[in-house]
Amino acid sequence: MSNRNLLALLVMLVVVSITSFGYVIITYTIQQGDTLYSIAKEHELHVSTILDFNDIEDPKSLKIGEKIVFPQPDGLLYEVKKGETLSYIAKLFFAPVEDIIRANSIKNGDIIVPGQKLFVPMDSINKYDYKPIERPFRWPVYGVISSNYGWRQHPITGKLAFHTGLDIAAPMGAPIFAAADGYVTFAGLNGGYGFMVEIQHDDGMVTRYGHMSHISVYVGQRVFMGSLLGRIGATGLATGPHVHFEVRDNEYRTVDPLSTLPAKDLMYVIRGYQEGNADTGGK
Repeated sequence: MSNRNLLALLVMLVVVSITSFGYVIITYTIQQGDTLYSIAKEHELHVSTILDFNDIEDPKSLKIGEKIVFPQPDGLLYEVKKGETLSYIAKLFFAPVEDIIRANSIKNGDIIVPGQKLFVPMDSINKYDYKPIERPFRWPVYGVISSNYGWRQHPITGKLAFHTGLDIAAPMGAPIFAAADGYVTFAGLNGGYGFMVEIQHDDGMVTRYGHMSHISVYVGQRVFMGSLLGRIGATGLATGPHVHFEVRDNEYRTVDPLSTLPAKDLMYVIRGYQEGNADTGGK
């Protein structure tokens, strides 16, 4: 078989796979001159998608010959946990449940099981997030507030301590999104925060996202409201999977994150067909 015919066969197989299963995973070998942006542009991906699917030691200097994987089309994977439903998983991605059903060729009556991996198309992610009108930030995750800002008894040390952020509990591996536009100023391990991302926003405010299980951005990266930052974890001083969401003002003083976010019932909003008509979605 000639190389041209072999290439045509491979392309056909990829098309059939996408049609049947909604996505395929591509293995790519880093070539000389490659950057995250050039690979992302060539394959119509977000840079954070590539970082989410791989553990890249230095995102700014890729190693020639190293193999990475990424999905086609662009999207994210999520591993189902015990007791979770499709509608709940859709809320974690602020996505319509119908899009996830379609992308994974789920038939009426199919049951999802723990350990199953679901593909969520990037075009569907954040379709149902709430864009803040009077507050500077959107909710970074869909979850339940497990600890508020202010004085509390530390859950690990047992001592009275000031909690500088808002803890939002969510399943391990759930996505964490940028609360607003800005630049990543820190991405890595930071003591009790565990794996943490810090963003300097365009208005001078700063947000932090702690206890991640995986980081999907790098220092200096430009992110936008709703950009993937990483995944929920329990690294650092944490008793369970959640994100420590911290907000600092222009003078780097912490403020109550609830004062910067929309109402809690506006985490996930199903938009109506008529402009201005929207319903909120519960868990």
